[in-house]
Formats: sequence, C-alpha cells, structure tokens
Amino acid sequence: MTQSMEDMFQEFDFNERPEETVKEVGGLALPEDYLAFMAEHDGGEGPIGRNNYGRFYRLEELEEINRDYDVPGSWPGYVVIGGIDDTLWAYNPEKKIYCQIDSCNTDDDTYYTVSDSLESFLLNMDRELD
Repeated sequence: MTQSMEDMFQEFDFNERPEETVKEVGGLALPEDYLAFMAEHDGGEGPIGRNNYGRFYRLEELEEINRDYDVPGSWPGYVVIGGIDDTLWAYNPEKKIYCQIDSCNTDDDTYYTVSDSLESFLLNMDRELD
C-alpha cells in the first residue's frame, strides 16, 4: 500500500488474509490493484480517510452479494466490492473504472466518483465528503 493509502486506513478494522483468491465475479475480472489490496486484508469495515466510512466485502462473499443485489440485472457490467448503507462501491472491468452506485437508482446518473484506480477512487470519495 502507498503511504496515502496507509494513512487512509489507520483506524480501519481489516479482516484476516483470505484463504483463497477470487479473481472474477459473475464472469467479470477483478482489477489487479484491488486484488493486491484484498490479498493483504480481505476487506473489513471502518473509517477511510478523514471523512469516509465503509466496508469492503470479503472475496468469498462477492458472488453472493452481487447476486443478492441483482447487480447483473440492475447495473450490468459492474461488480460490487463494498460500500455503506445505500451506496455501493463497484468496478467495471470493460471500462476499467471504479465508482459509487446509488443502490436505490438504476438510471444513468447512478454512477459517481468515477476513478481509474482503487487509490484514486478512495481519495476522491474522501475529498467529496470534505
């Protein structure tokens, strides 16, 4: 993790390292930067940066969570990796972007905080709440 990522996760409650690595969900490939992050921590929950709070789902839970939220039907091409309350964090492997999704909305304006890396996504979310 870079120093800025380490700073963002100072009070975050990480899970144990995963027993197995999941590289795709519903046939969609997960990004390398996310997989590297998850290989160390397998998600967790807590404060992220100065202004944000959320959770990253465990790798072994991703298939079930994406099925439960009907991600393929509601937000085709995306994989939900975390979030908090009605806000989901997702990745689109075709567009190679991370974004937040309003889980109560399936319109085009549903996607925001669009970023091309996990680190910039987390930094942008924190800035937006400043």
